[in-house]
Amino acid sequence: MTANDKNVDVIGIDIGNYDVVLTCLIIRNGGMPMLNADIKKATDMAIAAKFRNNGQVCISPSKFYIQNSKKKDFVNLFVEKTKKLKIGNGMDPDVQLGPMTTKKRLTEIEELVEKTKQEGAKVLLGGKRPSGFNKGFYYEPTIFDDVTDDFTIMKQEPFGPLCPMLSFETFDEVIKRANNHELGLASYICTNSMEQAHRASEQIETGTVAVNTPLVALAEAPFGGIKQTGYGREGGSMAIKDYLNVKYTHLGIKG
Repeated sequence: MTANDKNVDVIGIDIGNYDVVLTCLIIRNGGMPMLNADIKKATDMAIAAKFRNNGQVCISPSKFYIQNSKKKDFVNLFVEKTKKLKIGNGMDPDVQLGPMTTKKRLTEIEELVEKTKQEGAKVLLGGKRPSGFNKGFYYEPTIFDDVTDDFTIMKQEPFGPLCPMLSFETFDEVIKRANNHELGLASYICTNSMEQAHRASEQIETGTVAVNTPLVALAEAPFGGIKQTGYGREGGSMAIKDYLNVKYTHLGIKG
């Protein structure tokens, strides 16, 4: 809501976004069964969510948490599948990764990659402009390992094809770490346990949650974030709620 010298206006705001993928696989800690997921399905879901429009989507996941015991298998398969993505003209039906939208965006991506490397991350794939392109703002999909929660990339939205991979041990730990951010638009959870899916969906601090699917924004569903991400919802019946006036009439029996 905004106010000026003449009017009070109702608005919806999308200020900033930072999205998370929780990929959780079978493990037991202290007798508590953790979330579980199929690695092949989890990598397919993560790649589809991350690389749509080459990461230049407000709901593109910005960080990946994988259960420690299965992180190596997940990351290796994620790298293997990402290598097969074709870079080029986005109008070509055989291309999966187009360019960055502007030179400024490309420069910011390059700066964030260098910053992440300086802070100690290991580049598993990418980290540079692709060879064979003498024009256009192209950048390779880049996967980082050895990243910790205090890295710049964990606080700053990449808005590009950058994937920091982290591990976790327990459910409560990963929820706490994922929620330790001022923004909260979308989260993605991959699990075969519906009990844990509901629990994670309830506790994760984002306005939208996708479970076992890379699709989270639907025209008929309310879409928006919480915390410093913004205010209001678009989509579904809730999209017009803030633009309607509620009228209360107290009716007596006789006049």
